[in-house]
Formats: sequence, C-alpha cells, structure tokens
Amino acid sequence: MTDPLAALALNKLICTGVDLSYETPADPEPRPGTEAAFDALVTQYYKLFRESIRADVAFLRSIEESPNVARFDNTVYQLRTAKQHDDNRRAKAFYAEWARGRSWEAAAEAFLGESAKALSDLDRISLLVRRDAKLTKRWRDNASVEPDAIFEAVCRDMDARFGYGYRQKLLHNISHRQRRLTPGVDVRAAVEQFCAQEITAAEDLTLPVPYHQVLDRLGLLGKRKARAALLVAYSVCAATDLTGEAFLQRVEEAWQVGSS
Repeated sequence: MTDPLAALALNKLICTGVDLSYETPADPEPRPGTEAAFDALVTQYYKLFRESIRADVAFLRSIEESPNVARFDNTVYQLRTAKQHDDNRRAKAFYAEWARGRSWEAAAEAFLGESAKALSDLDRISLLVRRDAKLTKRWRDNASVEPDAIFEAVCRDMDARFGYGYRQKLLHNISHRQRRLTPGVDVRAAVEQFCAQEITAAEDLTLPVPYHQVLDRLGLLGKRKARAALLVAYSVCAATDLTGEAFLQRVEEAWQVGSS
C-alpha cells in the first residue's frame, strides 16, 4: 500500500519544486498501552499536521474541504490541547470522551485510523492539484513564500546546515515573525531577512575577549551604538582566528570603516 504522506510529499515536489518538510511519525506495533505513550503519539501527529505540513494542509483544504481532514484536525488539536492547557474544559471533555470505554491500545488505533483517512484525502487532493495546471501554479505560488522553502534557499546561500530539531526551532521563530507582517509587505523579501537573521544568530560564537573590553576600546560603554559594535566584533570573530590585542585592533579598524 502506498504511504499517503510520502505520496503527498512527491506530489508537492513535482508541483512546486519544494520538498515537504516533515519527520515521519510513528506507527507503533503493538499500539501504545499507557496514557503517556498515547499522549506521545498524539504529540507526534500534532507536530506533523499542525506544524510541519500546516501550510500545505491549509492550501489543500482551500482546494477541497474534506470531512476526514477537518475531523482529524479537530481530534489532534483537542487531544493535545487537553494535556497542554488545564483550563481548556472543552478539550478536557473531548479527551475524556475519546478514552471512555477504550483501552489505550484501542484509543491509539482509533486515532491512527482517523489520521490515515485524513492523510489519504490530502494525498488524493494533492493528486488533483498535480493534474491541473492552474492549481499546480497556485500551489507553486503558495510554496514560494513558505518559510521552509525560503529557509532552504537562504541556507544554501550561507552554506548553513542544521539538524531537524534545531531547524524546526528556527522555522518556528521565522513563521511567528511572518504572521506578524502587515498587509502590503513583500512577504518573500521579509522572510528572507528573517531567515538570514535567525541563521546568523544561531552561529555558536564566543568572543576571544570579554565583551566590555570591546566596548571600552571603542569608547561605547553605555552608549546607544554598543550593540552595533558587538555585531562587528562577532563578525570579526567568525571571520578570523585573532585573539587578544590583535583581535581588538581588528575590531577597531572594522568599526572605524563601518561607522564612518
């Protein structure tokens, strides 16, 4: 049997030239036998459906609304929210009803059954898009401003590589910033800037001298431009192996050129 998630990923790649970024969730055998194991399974699918492939789910639902997709979207949201927010009575009641009269194995089986139907429908809709030139263009246009796609392009430009977990952390920050953009803004240009900033900030650098020595050397202790001066210092740190006085001298030279 074809894996609907893998098929969805293939259809997206063919239509948009962009990979579907996700971590394959578990399909455990035997099914989880405890509440904690069931909750962990729900969390995996929540991260897949409502984080990793969220943009593509929203796009495909805009093409054709599927009761199976809508049902699972609600199920995974309510089950996860019940364990994340103690004050959400609706989610608590949904969780209790889901588990009532079921073993944890049966609860997991029912949950995975809903997820399989939802993913199968998404795969089916993505194939419809693939077969329609206009819909394919819409998906391609939609993907062109996805943080994932832009992030990959910026990473290539900067020769930056990250593990899956850390990559998702950076993408979360970028997506949060994107959602705060005002209408009329060039989304792609703004997201490119966000990606460059997050990737640069992720650089694990330690100045070879205490930061206050840099500021003291430049006469900027307590001054408005102190942060800008430290950005220059970190740039020198990333680009050279200088230490001590030689490092401070190079930072001073770079600051004089950059601030003139």
